[in-house]
Amino acid sequence: MSTRIRYERTGGFAGLKLSCTFDLDDLPEDQADKVSELLEELDFFGLPERMLPSHPPVDQFAYKIEVESKKGNHRVLTTDSAAPEKMRELIHLLNHLARGYRKKD
Repeated sequence: MSTRIRYERTGGFAGLKLSCTFDLDDLPEDQADKVSELLEELDFFGLPERMLPSHPPVDQFAYKIEVESKKGNHRVLTTDSAAPEKMRELIHLLNHLARGYRKKD
């Protein structure tokens, strides 16, 4: 079973939505390896589903990351201010992929 990722970014000053769904098998090997490495380092399937601040700042981005793999299915909701460093690294990479990926939602 291939790993499938659904990524969505909402909010920000303009309130624009950026979303993408892709299989790691469809990405260049270096990008797929980096995404896999970050998911592993984060222990993504062990993260809480909601990593949100009690009072989010105005115009902050919100992120929904859903991963389906042989390990199971898991979704994490977070924001710029609540995401730990490794999660921000994953978000940065997923933003880059979502902007350039051909199968946008």
